[in-house]
Amino acid sequence: MDFFQHQERARRKTGLLVLYFVVAVVAVIASVTAAMLLILHFSGAGVSLQAPWAHPLTAWIALGTFVVIVGGCLVKTWQLRKGGPALAEMMGAKPINATTTDNSEQRLLNVVEEMSIAAGIPAPRIYVLEQEPAINAFAAGFRPSEAIVAVTRGTLDKLSRDELQAIIGHEFSHILNADIRINLRMVAVLAGILAVGKVGEHLLHSQRHQSRSSRRNNKGNLVIVGLALMVIGYVGLFFGRLIKAAISRQRELLADASAVQFTRNPDGLAGALIQVRNNGGSYLANAHAEDMSHMCFVLPVKMHLQRWLSTHPPVDERLTALGEGWVARARARARQSGDPSPNPLSAPQAANVDGSLGFAPGASPVRVSSQVGTVKDADIDWAQTTLAQLPEEIRQSLRQPQGARRALLALILASNRNDTAHQLRQAGLADDQPALETLAEALRPLGATLRLPVIDLALPALKNEPRAAREQLLAELESLAKADNTFSLFEWALLGLARQQLGERAGRNRHTRFHRYGAVAAELQLLFSLLVWASGATQDTGTALFSRYTQGLLPAGRTLLPLTHCSSDKLFQAVDRLTDLSPLLKGPIIDSAVDLAMDDGELKTRERETLRALSSLLECPLPPCFADH
Repeated sequence: MDFFQHQERARRKTGLLVLYFVVAVVAVIASVTAAMLLILHFSGAGVSLQAPWAHPLTAWIALGTFVVIVGGCLVKTWQLRKGGPALAEMMGAKPINATTTDNSEQRLLNVVEEMSIAAGIPAPRIYVLEQEPAINAFAAGFRPSEAIVAVTRGTLDKLSRDELQAIIGHEFSHILNADIRINLRMVAVLAGILAVGKVGEHLLHSQRHQSRSSRRNNKGNLVIVGLALMVIGYVGLFFGRLIKAAISRQRELLADASAVQFTRNPDGLAGALIQVRNNGGSYLANAHAEDMSHMCFVLPVKMHLQRWLSTHPPVDERLTALGEGWVARARARARQSGDPSPNPLSAPQAANVDGSLGFAPGASPVRVSSQVGTVKDADIDWAQTTLAQLPEEIRQSLRQPQGARRALLALILASNRNDTAHQLRQAGLADDQPALETLAEALRPLGATLRLPVIDLALPALKNEPRAAREQLLAELESLAKADNTFSLFEWALLGLARQQLGERAGRNRHTRFHRYGAVAAELQLLFSLLVWASGATQDTGTALFSRYTQGLLPAGRTLLPLTHCSSDKLFQAVDRLTDLSPLLKGPIIDSAVDLAMDDGELKTRERETLRALSSLLECPLPPCFADH
């Protein structure tokens, strides 16, 4: 299953989640209505059990329960409207300071940056649950460009670098496969189902603070109602866990497989799981652990009937999926006493989640789109080499808002040989001239290959800046790009990525709006027209290229647009609409764009980075070595 199939599956599972939610709501409403009618009947309120559905109160009770459930869902949706950062704050997680001197936190920053460059996505913002000594982690967000990763303090303190990298690889799989979006939606949906029980808790709590005479006057009815609602709340909890288990379990095995594929090191993931297994689990003390149990690396709460209701397969099952010998080695390690750092285990022959042997890479894919959302050995090696080439002073500055801002501006200066002083004056940035010119001179020798990684490392540091500061930076980038009266594809890509992650729509959820190419024919025509002209084609060859590589995407009658019709603003609008295409329709667009760029038999660095930037804007991240096969 490739990236686009995963995305489509996640979209279908959203529909499944809605179906489960409707069934659960009906069950809870029926339970509440029946309980309230029984209480009213036995309290002498004149409610007959002969035909209770005909009583006027039945409809009002059902309606009231429905309002409570929907209200709980809407409240949680509002609380999580900012996506991953909102969930991290709800959990009490603290963002890692870019200037941290904690070695374990610095190691985590390096691992996440390495993985993000290899995957072709912006580095997620990183949080730590300081009060949690257990080993656990989760990823959250509405889309890959807005994701966060949170780990417990125990994960930082107890795991080796290989084990930490395996857990981060597991979480990156959830990011790339759109699991994080449905996970956030599930938190909101389950909050609605559990809202009835919360009302019962509130009633009981309020009764404890009333006077004795007041409680006698109420004849204990509110206490009975509160208890009934709390019991029904457990019905909601049961349904909530059932829904999470139905949607989540298989995804954890798939994420384990992806983690091994990303890191090429089953020892790392197995070592982390063995530590969880032999230390009695990875339970969290956080009050919201139950709400987001389906999002964690391992089950964060104790529960009965784990075989049916757990959101995660048993750890032994996950170890067995990695290789038949891992469970035996886990037992052997558990028997060892007084040895906090046992010798590394030799990895048994690895098995995929379907039982087939080996995580070795298969044959090279036929289409580039099959590599979207994947990470290969070559991508990890490329990321490590890239980070090693980036001067440490620049790399550290990219983690700070001011350093990240200057890096983005300096990239524009470094991408051309224009008079930088004049360009800065035209853009109104003369006051920052010395620092920007110095940084541009440091970035220019690194070449075009490092431009996209620098962007991906810089943008996360700016996401928490005030809206006014982000808008000012976007205006500065646009002014500087247009100061020389030209607007290159690289400048367009940089500004597009900056708008995507820092603009007014950044952090918001996006929905699939278009399910056929005909709905975005004008946008596809504009995009491929610009790609044809960017290839250096003449009018005659350009017309042929356009026709060849848009076949099957565009209806008859759509022809190559003149270059004068391909403005940057129109292209921004076109790509923004194409982002809302159905996932399965995006793959052929990327394939056609790559084929067009390689029509001359080679893929230049400039073309490679433009295609990767375009794919990122479409929320379909291409790894750096996507065409090396």
